[in-house]
Amino acid sequence: LEYQCSMSEIVLSACVEEGILATDLRSSALVATYEEVGVAQPAAFGTVGAGSSHVYAAQAKKALWQVWAWGEKKPTYRASLPEKLTAMVFNHDASFCFGGAVSGTIYIWLTSTGSLVRSWPAHFREVTQLLVSADGGYLVSAANDATVNVYNLADLFAQASAPKPFHSWSGHALGVTSLALLPGGTGLQQAVASASLDRSVRIWDVGTGRPLLSCSMAAPVHCLTAGPGGNELLVACGNGELKLIDLSSSSQEAGQFFGHTNAVLGCDISADGSRAVSCSDADRVRVWETRTRQCVAQVHANRNVQVSSVKIVRRANHVPGPPPFKPFQRILTSPEDLPPIPVSHSGRGSALVSSMELHASSMDFLDKVPWATSALQAAATASPGSDASATPEGPEELGEQLVQARAGEARWAKLASQLYGIIVNAGLDASAPAGLAGQSPEKSLQEDAVLASRAAGEPSAGPNKKKRLQR
Repeated sequence: LEYQCSMSEIVLSACVEEGILATDLRSSALVATYEEVGVAQPAAFGTVGAGSSHVYAAQAKKALWQVWAWGEKKPTYRASLPEKLTAMVFNHDASFCFGGAVSGTIYIWLTSTGSLVRSWPAHFREVTQLLVSADGGYLVSAANDATVNVYNLADLFAQASAPKPFHSWSGHALGVTSLALLPGGTGLQQAVASASLDRSVRIWDVGTGRPLLSCSMAAPVHCLTAGPGGNELLVACGNGELKLIDLSSSSQEAGQFFGHTNAVLGCDISADGSRAVSCSDADRVRVWETRTRQCVAQVHANRNVQVSSVKIVRRANHVPGPPPFKPFQRILTSPEDLPPIPVSHSGRGSALVSSMELHASSMDFLDKVPWATSALQAAATASPGSDASATPEGPEELGEQLVQARAGEARWAKLASQLYGIIVNAGLDASAPAGLAGQSPEKSLQEDAVLASRAAGEPSAGPNKKKRLQR
């Protein structure tokens, strides 16, 4: 709760010529303006990691990207790129940067060093969006070649050749414009939503790779985003419609937001699902209340700006800044020159814990012991050459086995005591008590024999008994 209270939600609006405008989601007040960005790519801007204190954006007309600190108009860092990027995203802790280019190539940089660790031709046409799963296990890419690819991050760094997706979905007829990960799952228990210019929205299962749902819209879909519960999708269409799709309902339509007069280009939902934002060429940015589907604010209405995309980001009030940015390399770094790259995520850890819990419960163990014992006895009875009339061991047999076990334990104790006595007499143990030095091994063996007889359950015997035990 304290962590959530220290986070504030900011609406980032990517403008065509005015840079990026940041406004408070609740008050709609302008909190920052980020300049010198030119035209920002709609799918290549946001925060450097989750709750970061820095904002990044890739330019749409140049192979450049820039970084701003919160509240500063001028960029604190700018660098060139191998080619123009149409999609860009960081993972949760900003350790990796993923970029999708006009040529369909995907690049992966190590943020701390700027090393280009991977690059491969993932699509035939330009990449439209990249997503990293919340557990940090998967990379999802979409492109204008009407395909959606899912990569395992561990495989991306392990394979020497060009990485191959473990799922490649080609259910759309036209280019895929937007992606969304449905919250609530980890590992393979996740679902991906994709929108396309073919007027369809599709839901895919990451575990099986099968399509789960398909929805037809009245116009091409430019953007979609998932609600915090994972049961709703907010869809922005080219005919000015902003619809909320209920995935748990048979009718699939939960409502429509009226107000935009032109094509809706972007949309997003707040972390608690109470507010939504959308943008259009004609009426800029609108803020909606999702419960009543009413417009509660119209942002940048007095500005002569053209907004191409909007995004709700969470800003931490007290967060340490990222390390100094290193220039992103254009040439692939050889594996010998790369530092060790640990790749792990919470999904696999939780899956391992859940699978081990089935075998780690003490009650399950106590339940399985009598079943295993009875199964072994039944197998021994049914084995060839066994006596079918044999009965389970009684208390007398168990008592004899216990006596034999105690006697064996006493013999090992006697040998250990004898060895220790030799060590003490040789003066090799300086920490030994003074009384033990010079003690004859014969006397020690006699005492150990008495202890052995007591451990075996026999009464204490005289010297003759001790000699027999000693022999």
